[in-house]
Amino acid sequence: MKRKALSLLMASAVLLTSAAGCGSQSASTTDNGGEYVLKIGEAQGALCHAPLQIAMENGFLDDEGIKWERVDFGKSDIQAALGAGTIDCGFGLVGKFIQPIENGLNMVITAGMHTGCTKLLVKKDSGITSVNDLKGKKIGVSSLAGSEAVTAKRLLFSSGFDINADSKDIEFLVYSTTDQPIALQNGAVDAICVMDPVASQAEAEYDLLALMDTAKTEPYASEYCCVTFVSTELAEQHPDIAAKFTDACLKASAWVAANPEEAAKIQVEKEYVSGDAATNGEILKSYEFVPSVQGGYDALVNVANELYDIGILNQSTDVNALVERTFKKFDNVPDSYKAEGNTFTPVS
Repeated sequence: MKRKALSLLMASAVLLTSAAGCGSQSASTTDNGGEYVLKIGEAQGALCHAPLQIAMENGFLDDEGIKWERVDFGKSDIQAALGAGTIDCGFGLVGKFIQPIENGLNMVITAGMHTGCTKLLVKKDSGITSVNDLKGKKIGVSSLAGSEAVTAKRLLFSSGFDINADSKDIEFLVYSTTDQPIALQNGAVDAICVMDPVASQAEAEYDLLALMDTAKTEPYASEYCCVTFVSTELAEQHPDIAAKFTDACLKASAWVAANPEEAAKIQVEKEYVSGDAATNGEILKSYEFVPSVQGGYDALVNVANELYDIGILNQSTDVNALVERTFKKFDNVPDSYKAEGNTFTPVS
């Protein structure tokens, strides 16, 4: 049964602060006679953004000849930052982008980066031992339109839940990511759907039960969750820079796969994420950092079709057409890379 699309609350354009880092080499594309500076959106706290962070910190973007700067959008909405032209590109979970793109967000996805990174957690003494036990319960999420909510809705719908906003089958309540474990402990919610590192930290600290772990639970464990994206304008006006950005992130993801402990150490030292580097490194090991352009496309197809079936996308939407305008492949970018030290072998 198809239902009305859920409303997407888009933040208004906000003033965002830029931080650090321009590549030392110049981009080949010029903008009004000068070098184009690629604006890369990145906020603190996302462990699974390791490929993007490593691409910046280990010089993979510089090696591509891109001049760039990091734009820290803080707690603001990455979609709003993209729509306002504050950023050109970034990294995120595919599930949160599809409905905004349907609604006109100027974004195209360019590659899949990894699997994993989200968990649905309950207290072990709650009496909830399966997804079906969540009927009539409350789930804490960071945003009603965020990737965690989308993932939870997909899981619930596949288990026969009515996930309409006015349904009594389930209720979603919004808490900040760091507040969700406390909300679960004090009984404000019955479950939380949250991303790492908070998910794994809370699971260990409070001895929680994972009803879903997208690094292990099928079909999510076989599906790329995080993807690279660029603005539609960048893809059309500066396709060489968009391709180089994608290529650098593919290499960085392959490097993370080969060096998860070192990647976690860099993330903590550069203050991208909090926590213990050794513990974070173990979490990164649980993901499949085997980047793939085709894998990103396949994930987009899977999730878009499922969101249509659930009713999150409009009944009038042509899903195939949406997918085709939402994904961009570059002829000079391979499907993937294998890393050996700082040497990268293209994989087709």
